Amino acid sequence: MSPVLDILTRTPGGRFPFTILAPAARTVTTHPATTYSDTFDLGEWEFLQIILDVYATSVADAGDYLDVSIQMSTNNVLFVTVGAFTQLAGDAVASRHVMTFVPGLALDPDGDWTMAAAANVVDEKAFGRYMRAGIAVTDAGTDAIHQFKLTGYIK
Repeated sequence: MSPVLDILTRTPGGRFPFTILAPAARTVTTHPATTYSDTFDLGEWEFLQIILDVYATSVADAGDYLDVSIQMSTNNVLFVTVGAFTQLAGDAVASRHVMTFVPGLALDPDGDWTMAAAANVVDEKAFGRYMRAGIAVTDAGTDAIHQFKLTGYIK
């Protein structure tokens, strides 16, 4: 069962924080291929912000990477990647990365359509109410440790 974050569970008038991935060390052993967080039932929403806080990495081997993506679904079965954070190298410093989704935004049909633009224009009715994060660790030397947390805010 997905954790439900519908309108009834949120703090009135403000952003409701929820933990997607708690602070932890993640390695190629714990994430040998893309693994996924719990799936969250967002209900109806008007604002969704995902924050990736990286607080430590262990080594600087060439070929060590961390990839974190956000996926959504209408039926909690078939998921579509709606955004991805910039790939982080094994020697990334402590940093914060933010992705914000606002439903109902319209793009200029004559403007450039890029993945960066697509990540910020999501209609919750089109992509659904279910959300999860995908995590992939690539490790060239079997010694990389990526320490981070992933937090969501919904309104």
